[in-house]
Amino acid sequence: MATPVSKNIITIANNAVTAKLIDPDRDTKLVVQSILSYAVSGCEHATAFKQGRWDGRSSFLDFKLGTFPAGFVHLVTAHLQRRGFQVRRVQKPLPAPLGVVNPVVDKFSEDPRYDYQRDTVAKLLKHGQIIAQVATGGGKSRIAKIAFARINRPTLFLTTRSILMYQMKKSFEQDLGIEVGVLGDGQFGKVIKSADGSEQRVIKKMNVGMVQTLVSRLAEPCPDDDVEVRNHQAAIRHQTINLLSKFEFIVLEEAHEAAGNGYYEILRHCKNAHYRLALTATPFMKDDEEANMRLMASSGPIGIKITEKLLIDRGILARPYFKTILLKNRPKNLYRSTPWQSAVRLGIVDNEERNAVILAECSRATRVGLSVMLLVQQVAHGRNLKDQLDAAGVRCALIMGENDQKEREIAIGQLKDGKIDVLIGSTILDVGVDVPAVGMIILAGGGKAEVAMRQRIGRGLRAKKNGPNVALIVDFDDPFNNHLKKHALQRQAYIAETEGFNENILAPGADFDMIALGIVKKAA
Repeated sequence: MATPVSKNIITIANNAVTAKLIDPDRDTKLVVQSILSYAVSGCEHATAFKQGRWDGRSSFLDFKLGTFPAGFVHLVTAHLQRRGFQVRRVQKPLPAPLGVVNPVVDKFSEDPRYDYQRDTVAKLLKHGQIIAQVATGGGKSRIAKIAFARINRPTLFLTTRSILMYQMKKSFEQDLGIEVGVLGDGQFGKVIKSADGSEQRVIKKMNVGMVQTLVSRLAEPCPDDDVEVRNHQAAIRHQTINLLSKFEFIVLEEAHEAAGNGYYEILRHCKNAHYRLALTATPFMKDDEEANMRLMASSGPIGIKITEKLLIDRGILARPYFKTILLKNRPKNLYRSTPWQSAVRLGIVDNEERNAVILAECSRATRVGLSVMLLVQQVAHGRNLKDQLDAAGVRCALIMGENDQKEREIAIGQLKDGKIDVLIGSTILDVGVDVPAVGMIILAGGGKAEVAMRQRIGRGLRAKKNGPNVALIVDFDDPFNNHLKKHALQRQAYIAETEGFNENILAPGADFDMIALGIVKKAA
């Protein structure tokens, strides 16, 4: 007679995509349902919630089947163990890595300051699926290259931006000497025709892909379309699912965006991708609980955390100094209660005092040999500032989302080569763009998003090869409108709460001491 299994012992089996509770009782499923529950965004508008028939929560657990995304196995196991359960894991061993133990991925010699990059890969090999929380400037792209070279299995590097996709393609090809496949921007692998005339899509060992392209190809056929269209869409979907099943390693670049449905939908079909590496400086920072949990569902828990402070203390990043400009003159027609969109136009884009200060900061920086990254959010603001800088004789360039890849590369190259002193950019510079070291960052566009704020600051903290390893960050208090003031206070709070940033915040009204910082030499 078989020995009965204790109710305090729970068995979880999982593959790369799905985990399953083995023969759970109802109480066990209720516990796991609670662990994986989240508040549904917008639940307060649902009739059932208003009538008290629903608490506004849902769960990633399929209660009937006892299944949930495999990325939650670690979370569920840890919670169950804290509640006194003994958890048994049933999982096939991870596929063995096929590359050399310490691959060479570029021309640079090993630097002990960057030991966390190979530590990240070691944790990936141990756990299979992890989030690597690496502050901007920590070398996430190099981590991806080390991981690929070590695992050496069919790999897909996923991003939502074409500029990042082509940047990584170029980097892999130049540094590793391999041909990289493209799944995005009108390209979708290579077509091989067999003797019978049928076509098959094939992949390279390393591939870069666009989330938007893959999501569109995974769309279910629309029942309202005619039969021919539905059959065509079904064939594309089947072909895409088949291709995704070939990947054994997935890299999610700027993985905080996996909170959206796109990454999540794609990864559901990567049934053989036992290795998953999510790279982001800012995980779990969405306001939506479900969106935050979707990141872990796709790629597992945080396996390593590399902070801004660690990178600054090691000299990998420049030490930032923060100054907030105190504005004195309320723009005409801007009031405390002015709606947000109008407030942005009056208080930021067309604010003469604010823009004059920006011009003065840019001019002063260039006089002492500092290059400047001037970050805006509105196209009109960028053009306005460029006109003023041109008129003042300051060498500058403007890149916005409408500029193509070549135009962006030219402008960034001009800043790197010293042909311009100021690069004005929109959100196109927020993520992943390989920009050169700059001496000053001006946060000209306002806004409140913490993720974007950290990325914008990080863009300018690359270590300086010449002169003191410092970066000057300029922001504004925007005091004349409730919306703008609130956003400014939120930006200031992010800085004050971040170790490595909060050590060098100037007092209100204070200015950068260019001599003390070593930027300007003291007169004899």
